[in-house]
Amino acid sequence: MSFKIEKDIPVSKFYSKFCETLDKLEVGESIGGMTKDQAYKYRVNFYTKNFKDRKFKLGKCPYKDGDYRIWRVSTEYLKENDLQ
Repeated sequence: MSFKIEKDIPVSKFYSKFCETLDKLEVGESIGGMTKDQAYKYRVNFYTKNFKDRKFKLGKCPYKDGDYRIWRVSTEYLKENDLQ
């Protein structure tokens, strides 16, 4: 068996496309179009070492019945709305 050496191939920080997207999420942005089961399945990622310095909010989408959404929020937002 022979192996090919390759250069300049970036190392992936995450195993899932969802985590890659979550990593790019800025304060005020959100990811929607999820079912309740999907949203809660992805919620565990909020508490991993990669996201410990960021805050997220999960909830029902106010514009589409049955859909769930994940928002990236600031610490100030959480304090203002008594969510912390």
